[in-house]
Amino acid sequence: MAWKQDLAKLKQQLEPETPNAAPKPPPKVIPKPTGPIRLDDEDAIFLSAMGLKSAPKRVAEPVEQPEPIEASAPVAPKAPETFMDAIKDLKGLKPMAKGLPERSAPPVAATSVPAARPMAVPEPPPVVPITPDPAVATETEPLAQPLQPLRFQLAAGMAIEVDGALDLRGHSLVDALERLKDRLGDGQVLGWRSLQVTLGPDPTLHEGLLTLLASGQLPMVARYAQAPVPMGGTQAWLLYFVPPPSAS
Repeated sequence: MAWKQDLAKLKQQLEPETPNAAPKPPPKVIPKPTGPIRLDDEDAIFLSAMGLKSAPKRVAEPVEQPEPIEASAPVAPKAPETFMDAIKDLKGLKPMAKGLPERSAPPVAATSVPAARPMAVPEPPPVVPITPDPAVATETEPLAQPLQPLRFQLAAGMAIEVDGALDLRGHSLVDALERLKDRLGDGQVLGWRSLQVTLGPDPTLHEGLLTLLASGQLPMVARYAQAPVPMGGTQAWLLYFVPPPSAS
């Protein structure tokens, strides 16, 4: 093979060692120290192994020790007596001059101002108390609303006994209302408790009666209701008088 040929050529080129050559002396054996080795001894061993000589040892000169200084009590710094002395100790600060520089006021042009004349203050007019007029006060006072009679409802099939009756069928509205006022006045004098008023089917008479009751012009009427069916039904009304005051 090619690599075997190259190996044979390489062996031929190498010269054979001389058999009679003197053997090299073995290196000196340096004994190992048993105790601690100083740095200078290590340097000497290393230099001797390299075939060099070590430098001569220098004797260390004695170092003079400084004399002990007696400890003394610390001296406290002197406190500044004034504020200006404290400012002087600070670096980069300069004490300011005492007082502030006076600012000169701008010149004012002298102008002649005429003296103001005192103004006459008018005297206030006398205060007149206002007394309310009794006539005006009575007119402005709200008028009391008239008392309206109370409307209620009776049973449709019941029959009630009344003290008086008034039939206004076929009468005009004005005549019917006047007759009703007269009969109510008579019933109040006679001490009636109830009055039956028959108006018939005319709706004008019914509306006139309800309007008169709501206006408060009949103070003697306390209550009113639609008459039951046996007493006229929707064509009649029952009016109840205000009870008379009890005798003391």
